Amino acid sequence: MAGASGTLGAQQTTVHGKVVSDAGAPVASALVSVRGGKGGLPTDSAGDFTITVPDANATLVVSRIGFEQREVPLNGQTSIVVRLKPTAVTLDATVVVGYGTQKRSDVTGSVASVNPEQLRDKPNSNFAQSLEGAVPGVNVTTSSSSAEGNDLNIVIRGKNSIKASNKPLIVVDGIPYDGSISEINQSDIESIQVLKDASAAAIYGSRGSNGVILITTKMGASGKPRISYDAYAGVQKISHMPHLMTGPEFAQFKCDRLNGGVDCASALTQSELDVLNAGTWTDWVGLATRTGNQQQHNLSISGGTDGTKYYIAGSLLDVNGIAKGDEFKRYSMRVNLRQKYKEWLELGTNTQLSQADRGGMPASFSDAFYMNPLTNPYNPDGTLAVRPWPEDPVWANPLEGLVVTDADKSRRVFTSNYIQAKLPYIDGLSYRLNAGIDYSNRDQGRYFGRNTDEGLTANGSAYTDNTNRLAWTLENILRYTHNFGKHGIDITTLYSAQRDHEEAVALHGEGFPNDVLTYHQMRVANLLEPADSVTETSMISMMGRLNYNYDDRYLLTLTARRDGSSVFGADHKYGTFPSVAVAWNASNESFWPGGKKFNTLKLRASYGRNGNQAIRPYQTLSQLDEESYINSLGTLPGYIPATLGTPGLKWETTTQLNVGADFGLLNNRLQGSADFYLANTKDLLLDRAISPVQGIPSITQNIGKTRNKGFELQLTSLNIDHQDFSWSTTLNFALNRNKIVDLYGNGQNDIINQWFIGHPIDVGYGYKFDGIWQEGDDIANSAQPTAKPGDVRIVDVNKDGKIDEQDRTFLGDLEPDYTAGLQNTLRYKRFTLSAFLNTVQGITRANELLSTNQVFTEVRRNTILATYWTPDNPINTYPRNDEDANTLSVPFYQDASYIRLQDVTLSYQVPESFAARMGMQSLRVYFSGRNLWTHTKWTGLDPELDSQRARPLAKIFTGGINVEF
Repeated sequence: MAGASGTLGAQQTTVHGKVVSDAGAPVASALVSVRGGKGGLPTDSAGDFTITVPDANATLVVSRIGFEQREVPLNGQTSIVVRLKPTAVTLDATVVVGYGTQKRSDVTGSVASVNPEQLRDKPNSNFAQSLEGAVPGVNVTTSSSSAEGNDLNIVIRGKNSIKASNKPLIVVDGIPYDGSISEINQSDIESIQVLKDASAAAIYGSRGSNGVILITTKMGASGKPRISYDAYAGVQKISHMPHLMTGPEFAQFKCDRLNGGVDCASALTQSELDVLNAGTWTDWVGLATRTGNQQQHNLSISGGTDGTKYYIAGSLLDVNGIAKGDEFKRYSMRVNLRQKYKEWLELGTNTQLSQADRGGMPASFSDAFYMNPLTNPYNPDGTLAVRPWPEDPVWANPLEGLVVTDADKSRRVFTSNYIQAKLPYIDGLSYRLNAGIDYSNRDQGRYFGRNTDEGLTANGSAYTDNTNRLAWTLENILRYTHNFGKHGIDITTLYSAQRDHEEAVALHGEGFPNDVLTYHQMRVANLLEPADSVTETSMISMMGRLNYNYDDRYLLTLTARRDGSSVFGADHKYGTFPSVAVAWNASNESFWPGGKKFNTLKLRASYGRNGNQAIRPYQTLSQLDEESYINSLGTLPGYIPATLGTPGLKWETTTQLNVGADFGLLNNRLQGSADFYLANTKDLLLDRAISPVQGIPSITQNIGKTRNKGFELQLTSLNIDHQDFSWSTTLNFALNRNKIVDLYGNGQNDIINQWFIGHPIDVGYGYKFDGIWQEGDDIANSAQPTAKPGDVRIVDVNKDGKIDEQDRTFLGDLEPDYTAGLQNTLRYKRFTLSAFLNTVQGITRANELLSTNQVFTEVRRNTILATYWTPDNPINTYPRNDEDANTLSVPFYQDASYIRLQDVTLSYQVPESFAARMGMQSLRVYFSGRNLWTHTKWTGLDPELDSQRARPLAKIFTGGINVEF
């Protein structure tokens, strides 16, 4: 590769160099230029560059998104190695903001960048798994460990809404993305920015109140083609499983509960006795699980010239989860192309084609948890037993999903295209047209044959569902930039239109002559139920933003966006969302002391308003429900009122104040950012009760209010920096306090939904456990005079001598006191070891596995093995084994805080000379582990999971390679 920068003269010198990361890995596409010169050139895929400089004492400037910019004096050297330190807060770095990019030193809002290392070498099905614990203020929790990895909740700066979605807006290459995040190939992602405060997110108006995640995909750089191959393969194992009762333990438990521990044979049914005596009891969870496996392969080619840049990639992801039948396979292809047609005209496209296969129904984990172990999963001939418990045929086989015919394929085209032109006569004026299309199709077919409970009852049961969705976005952007003296302005205006159209057709059939044709025989069904729907929404938006910069010291951002949406009523079709932000680069002042102790400091503040487009399409209109009826002519269609029209519905609106700082200390070996924020949300969508005289008991109105306030801190330090050894650390810390300010405008709580003014949206509420009644206690004169020794004792909250609904109180805290993440990276020569710890602290919630009444009357379901109160074992933590020992179902709360070793990676960069002998430019091998260790007092399945009978988290071990040709 050859390049030039600066003014060439008689003493020009050619310099060969390599740019590597703090960990020693090559840094491709880093921009290398001569200080004071024009232009520059990128490093190739191995991090190498060759540049011609005006003289041997020139200074090179090396920069790359996600790394510190470095200035390197040559001092006569013609061969150098430049190390770039990754950081999330470097003021010289370039970050992506809405509709453009800025130097971080010019950013006035709260914008967090995801370290590229967080996206690398991770066995993740989607990018959101890489955000967990990695960005302060971004809370990512897993609700179930599926192969697709899509069972995630992403919340930025706490929950604003009580009933509507709190999910952030995701924007991919400038176009809003509303599909499954598992269909985005993480290997194609160049950078992720998170817009958290009102100023940064206000540019997205009615959809920005829950924060915005901006994803930019990769693009090639000038130079020879670079071919990359990345691959990994690994296994999954259950991370932790509570001890469910075995057959003998279940038999003894059932005997103790039903017969007081005597005459145990009469407590069991005949089939249970047969299984117990034969010693063939069943570990249902064991049968429903397996050692999972996963693999991913990515092949890409990128490169370009001064006028053309390209990135073309193909990927295969294949995951078999720890639940049998849980499978996910994704094929994707990406074509990113940028063409400078003339000096003033540029065209480009970022297009992804993908197909996802979710076929296969996994075994039911919750049913496996509950299923009686004294049952047989298989018939004598080896086929699956449809109803494993002959005396209680209500229970279907938890494994029946494995014999269900299930096909589920989706195809998606997501493309972002643009034309950008520099307009004549006015320097700095440009026009850009963005056109985005998101088309998806999902075909589903499912058949329950006579070897399943549903199919046996219905003589075969079939479902088909076909959904087509087309969304398009068209944006007209006019931008003007101009510098005069110490002043600089950047004005961006936008006019855009969006439309989203979805059609779905579904069929359900029952009663088939046989199971051979599965769901391909709807025409011969005895009962056929069709369903179809059409949904369409549209939006028109106008936006203006002014960025003003005085002498790189004083910064001002003014933004206003006006959105009009079809989902809102006639009274509020449009909403306006303004914001203002200011910043002061104090370290650029002439009086700044400088030196190595306090290098950089930027103070910033913002205030603005965003919206949450939380209303479903057609929710503002009066609607009818179908209520067919029968007369002498047969079945005739009929309708009844379902909802009342509400033309006054509008956006939920969040107003947020943010005060923050970005700083660098000790010659920038310690860098960080800190933010304080206060967010008030009003006009929440809630259902107000009305007189049911017309058959409708409630109406949706904008009446609620919530508040979030919090603090966020991110620190990156270079602890040791020697030639052969370095150690860097990144710490993320966040706390958020959420509460309901008002509900229905009357100061009243909603006890039924457990919403309380002055408390968080999610609270624990009920009767409070106060230990166990013991023999010798004065039970007759207590608030529970009918209790027995061994029963649960309940706190008499109001001290009125009785236990009733007035004694329910607040229990535990379902919102964390704080969350934090700690990343340590150690490099020794060509070896790199990184470890990431994630912690959530301060959560206390009920452990559903400890519920005393979950086995049903006559003990028909399994549960965990527990230690019960007995006269010989008078513990004060758990009641006697009797269904009347806890008649009010008092929950058992536990500390659900945890510290998790989330990711560990060990990599080795193979010497270039060895790689060259195999025809490679570079070769890197690595081994990684995920969810390796968790420290917690929680005794359930996992403290992070919503349900303790969901598919458990998996330990994942993988090995992989990164190859450049």
